[in-house]
Amino acid sequence: MGHNFIFSANVGFCTMSTQRAVLRQTAEPIPAELTSPTAKLIYLYLDTSGQSTVDEMQQSLDIPKLALFSVLGSLTDSGLVECDGDCYAAS
Repeated sequence: MGHNFIFSANVGFCTMSTQRAVLRQTAEPIPAELTSPTAKLIYLYLDTSGQSTVDEMQQSLDIPKLALFSVLGSLTDSGLVECDGDCYAAS
Protein backbone atom coordinates (compact mmCIF):
# COMPACT_ATOMS: atom_id res chain seq x y z
CA MET A 1 0.00 0.00 0.00
CA GLY A 2 1.52 3.34 -1.03
CA HIS A 3 1.27 6.85 0.32
CA ASN A 4 1.38 10.07 -1.64
CA PHE A 5 2.85 13.22 -0.17
CA ILE A 6 2.20 16.47 -2.00
CA PHE A 7 3.81 19.82 -1.39
CA SER A 8 4.17 22.94 -3.48
CA ALA A 9 7.61 24.14 -4.48
CA ASN A 10 9.18 25.91 -7.40
CA VAL A 11 12.19 24.02 -8.73
CA GLY A 12 14.63 26.12 -10.74
CA PHE A 13 12.74 27.75 -13.59
CA CYS A 14 9.95 25.15 -13.56
CA THR A 15 6.48 26.57 -13.31
CA MET A 16 4.49 23.73 -14.86
CA SER A 17 0.75 24.11 -14.51
CA THR A 18 0.44 20.44 -13.62
CA GLN A 19 1.94 20.32 -10.14
CA ARG A 20 2.23 16.69 -9.07
CA ALA A 21 3.26 14.53 -6.17
CA VAL A 22 6.89 15.20 -5.44
CA LEU A 23 7.60 12.47 -2.95
CA ARG A 24 5.87 9.21 -3.70
CA GLN A 25 6.21 6.02 -1.72
CA THR A 26 4.49 3.46 -3.92
CA ALA A 27 5.12 0.03 -5.30
CA GLU A 28 4.33 1.12 -8.87
CA PRO A 29 6.47 -0.77 -11.37
CA ILE A 30 8.65 0.90 -13.95
CA PRO A 31 6.77 0.90 -17.28
CA ALA A 32 7.57 -2.30 -19.20
CA GLU A 33 8.43 -0.40 -22.38
CA LEU A 34 11.48 1.10 -20.66
CA THR A 35 14.36 -1.25 -21.42
CA SER A 36 17.31 1.16 -21.33
CA PRO A 37 18.95 1.64 -17.91
CA THR A 38 19.34 5.36 -18.69
CA ALA A 39 15.67 5.73 -19.61
CA LYS A 40 14.67 3.92 -16.40
CA LEU A 41 16.92 6.20 -14.32
CA ILE A 42 15.58 9.39 -15.90
CA TYR A 43 11.97 8.21 -15.59
CA LEU A 44 12.43 7.30 -11.91
CA TYR A 45 14.17 10.61 -11.24
CA LEU A 46 11.28 12.56 -12.76
CA ASP A 47 8.69 10.36 -11.07
CA THR A 48 10.19 11.05 -7.64
CA SER A 49 11.31 14.67 -8.11
CA GLY A 50 8.07 15.86 -9.69
CA GLN A 51 9.66 18.03 -12.35
CA SER A 52 13.10 19.04 -13.48
CA THR A 53 15.08 20.92 -16.11
CA VAL A 54 17.76 19.29 -18.23
CA ASP A 55 20.43 21.21 -16.33
CA GLU A 56 19.12 19.90 -13.01
CA MET A 57 19.02 16.34 -14.34
CA GLN A 58 22.55 16.66 -15.71
CA GLN A 59 23.86 17.78 -12.33
CA SER A 60 21.89 15.23 -10.30
CA LEU A 61 22.29 12.19 -12.55
CA ASP A 62 25.68 12.97 -14.14
CA ILE A 63 24.34 12.16 -17.62
CA PRO A 64 25.57 14.23 -20.60
CA LYS A 65 23.01 16.69 -22.01
CA LEU A 66 23.07 15.05 -25.44
CA ALA A 67 22.03 11.72 -23.90
CA LEU A 68 19.39 13.42 -21.74
CA PHE A 69 17.80 15.15 -24.74
CA SER A 70 17.76 11.90 -26.70
CA VAL A 71 16.14 9.86 -23.91
CA LEU A 72 13.74 12.65 -22.94
CA GLY A 73 12.61 12.88 -26.57
CA SER A 74 11.83 9.15 -26.60
CA LEU A 75 10.08 9.31 -23.23
CA THR A 76 8.01 12.29 -24.39
CA ASP A 77 7.10 10.60 -27.68
CA SER A 78 5.93 7.51 -25.79
CA GLY A 79 3.77 9.60 -23.45
CA LEU A 80 5.67 8.68 -20.29
CA VAL A 81 7.08 12.19 -19.81
CA GLU A 82 5.63 15.59 -20.59
CA CYS A 83 7.50 18.78 -21.39
CA ASP A 84 6.41 22.32 -20.63
CA GLY A 85 9.04 24.75 -21.82
CA ASP A 86 12.29 23.80 -20.09
CA CYS A 87 10.64 21.52 -17.52
CA TYR A 88 10.04 17.81 -17.76
CA ALA A 89 7.78 15.67 -15.56
CA ALA A 90 6.63 12.08 -15.50
CA SER A 91 3.12 11.75 -16.94
